[in-house]
Amino acid sequence: MNRIILAYSHHNADLARHIDQQLSRIGIPFEHTSERLPGELASHIAGSGEPALILITDNFLKDRACMTGMLSAIQSIPQQHPLLFVVADGVNEQGQKVETHIDRMVNALQYMNFWQNAWLDISAQYQQAEGIEKQVFEAELDAVRTIANQVGDFISLVRDRSYVTREQLESDDYVIFFVRFGLSDWHGQYRRLVAQSGENQQIVEPPHLPEMPLSSGLLAPEPLETPELSPVETLLPEPEPVPEIMQATKPMSVEESPAENQDAEVEQAIRDAHFWLDKGYVERGLELMQLAAEQYPDNERLAAENKAVRSHFQVAEQPVEETPAANHTATPADNSNEAKSYDLMGDMAAGKGDYLFAKYCWDRVVELDPDFSGIYRKLGLMTSEHLQDYRETAVHYLNKALETNPLDAPVMMALAQHSLQNGAPAEAKTWYDRASSIDETLRSTENDRLFLPPQPEVVPVTIQEPEPVPTPVEVATPEVPAEEKPAAPLVLITGATSGIGKATAELFARNGYRLILTGRRVERLVALKNSLESEFGSDILLLPFDVRDSGAVEAALTSLPEAFQNIDVLINNAGLAKGFSPIHEGSLSHWDTMIDTNVKGLVYVTRIVAQGMVQRRSGHIINVGSIAGKEIYPNGNVYCASKAAVDALTRAMRYDLFTYNIRVSQVSPGHVEETEFAINRFDGDAERAKIYNDFQPLTARDVADAIFYMASRPPHVNIQDVYMFSTQQASATAVNRNGR
Repeated sequence: MNRIILAYSHHNADLARHIDQQLSRIGIPFEHTSERLPGELASHIAGSGEPALILITDNFLKDRACMTGMLSAIQSIPQQHPLLFVVADGVNEQGQKVETHIDRMVNALQYMNFWQNAWLDISAQYQQAEGIEKQVFEAELDAVRTIANQVGDFISLVRDRSYVTREQLESDDYVIFFVRFGLSDWHGQYRRLVAQSGENQQIVEPPHLPEMPLSSGLLAPEPLETPELSPVETLLPEPEPVPEIMQATKPMSVEESPAENQDAEVEQAIRDAHFWLDKGYVERGLELMQLAAEQYPDNERLAAENKAVRSHFQVAEQPVEETPAANHTATPADNSNEAKSYDLMGDMAAGKGDYLFAKYCWDRVVELDPDFSGIYRKLGLMTSEHLQDYRETAVHYLNKALETNPLDAPVMMALAQHSLQNGAPAEAKTWYDRASSIDETLRSTENDRLFLPPQPEVVPVTIQEPEPVPTPVEVATPEVPAEEKPAAPLVLITGATSGIGKATAELFARNGYRLILTGRRVERLVALKNSLESEFGSDILLLPFDVRDSGAVEAALTSLPEAFQNIDVLINNAGLAKGFSPIHEGSLSHWDTMIDTNVKGLVYVTRIVAQGMVQRRSGHIINVGSIAGKEIYPNGNVYCASKAAVDALTRAMRYDLFTYNIRVSQVSPGHVEETEFAINRFDGDAERAKIYNDFQPLTARDVADAIFYMASRPPHVNIQDVYMFSTQQASATAVNRNGR
């Protein structure tokens, strides 16, 4: 152990420096780390391999940069690894103390509420935004939604890992710190040094210190210049039983309160329950109300409220006409915006495999706007596939979807499946015939065997010859069970919402591959999924996240549904160009965006996906590079550098992975239209983006063809690089612009 990570919110730097100042006096080296980009703090804690002391404050629990990826990071650290959570008070913008408590459910709820409200606020802004501003809000939605879902689990995890309060940490000269990090031999030296310095044992507020350099030195006790002590005095006392605060804390619950505080506790529980009910989290709200009722069984106010709420929601099998949140008059515009927010929330929940919550969100859309486009189709298909306990409800949704679009073949196929499950083969055949007459691709040998009734068996008639002859004995051939059809290969495509990524998704879907599609723009992902499902019957999972956000990448790719975990082909397509200026005039923001997307995003995704490929000893990684990675051009500077990095990474990855039977390829196209490359490079300036009008460049579909060709070669063939131009382009700068 060469150092201890000291992790905290930057708002709590004074407290961190105070702890460092107290403990570093005997040479304990701390490495300070506070949040930078979202996910980096979590990655640093999990990836350093060093012991860590983490300050959990009100600021920490409300900071996106601190909370992004933190749950999965801590879960990845073994229980025996030295890790100490210290719960301490935070500070507000005025520098005043803000108490931090996580010992009771009502305390934890405030952080769940905080992040849920943050998501709703961003969702409302997203609905009103346009252009680039809308894209910014898109990038925020999924990250905040993930934190809102995980903050309760994170607090429970902190409790399970036996947190201590700041007061407990500082008591008895930081004895808990020394015990937890296996430095018991140091504690006697520390106590003598404190005694020599004349410091008292009281806990004081940390002084406002100037920035201090990190402590340095090795973790080995140094001799202290102290008076000669007898051997007995230099020994530590015998180990005592671990204090109660070192034991695992109890599961989160509503604790008993004195009788005089019961009414306040009850009112708080009722308010908290209604908060979740009004926001659409019915199960969470009902559970909280029930917990409080069980805790205070004699409270008539709580019993009546619990009974009324449960009765209200239990009766509401059909859409509820009056809800606790319907005491005000909502305008059509209010309902429309709220419906869009719930629809978006449902899309992201379904993309994460949280199908029950997706169903609830989309049910809320129906309540707010029964004519919301495509909502019954989403509900019907998702419920049919993923929620087998809701079969009758699924049939209701599907029939409502057909009222809107009577020629929806996938919906008819879902109804055919339900008819079979309900023991109505004739009805199933009718639905199948209707669906396959609309979409001939649905008719297959497998579906015919499933939905068409078996033909009567024809018994051969044996004609006897005039003279009896021995009848050969026929030996029945045992039936060989048909082999289970293997699942179609699974392809993950980043940046699938437009251009090359979208064209590639369409080509793989057309050829029967299963798909995981990622991107920042949720609405486009959902529209693409619906289109591919409708046209090709594709099996598709959506993962809305920004590849630049390492925490969001890790959260999404480490929690895939079982059916989507074994990725066969990874297509690293997400990338962009920003700006077209010489190096001395370039924009730092543009440079950061290109490097974070084109290089770091590719690495974040590849690192996680490649781990599964290595375990299975198979897979194919295809990186979408550029001619800019092979030859530079004026004003291309940082973009060229980022694509040169992709080229180098591709070759380096090939060396790292070829011994595991993993193929690594790259496609490096020149000018490509049908993409957003030019409009992004020129920050939405449509006139400057008209760079293809006077010649014929490649199309996004041309590049998709090359990618598909690479992926569909026999397993022993690896096309390492496809370097492609249109006929009218000879190099990065040589273009024949004499017309198409």
